[in-house]
Amino acid sequence: MFKRPKDTDQDASNADAPPPSSGSRMIEKTAATDSDQPATRSVTPSYELRKPAVRTLQTNNPSYGSSSASGITPANLHVGRGLKLEGKIQSCDTLVIEGDVQATIESGSLTISETGEVRGEATVDEAEINGKFDGTLIVKKCLTINATGRITGTVRYGELKVEQGGKISGEIEASESGKAPTSSPKEKESAASNG
Repeated sequence: MFKRPKDTDQDASNADAPPPSSGSRMIEKTAATDSDQPATRSVTPSYELRKPAVRTLQTNNPSYGSSSASGITPANLHVGRGLKLEGKIQSCDTLVIEGDVQATIESGSLTISETGEVRGEATVDEAEINGKFDGTLIVKKCLTINATGRITGTVRYGELKVEQGGKISGEIEASESGKAPTSSPKEKESAASNG
């Protein structure tokens, strides 16, 4: 008569169980104390426990501030120190930049830290500048430039706060009661030369 070694019996019982798939729980067989049947318990792999919750940005949200009122979690983006980002950023409730960004930005609030550098165009509700911004900045409500903040280019704002040491240079214009200007500076120059 043929006898199997003990190791083979164990492998045969494990061969009946399907292999664990990625992202699923594994079933661990343990010895039961009151019967001959092995007890099973669910075990979550440690790499699954460490995964952070992922949330995608709402791209079709035209009003940035109303998302929290409707029960949707606000869309926040943080570009960390040392990171470089190019492209278009839209529909953020809060955007914090510590790295290097070259983009077109449409956001609720924009914060550029001391290490942050932004080049491009930005249309935001509020902005706090501690780093550098170069390009076109349209702030519908309040633009705050702190002591380490530097802005060059075209700036439109509803309200302006500049801390001692903060610098702003270029074309600067206050807009009417938080509304973004309807015409660009080039349109104004062409209208003045034609009329």
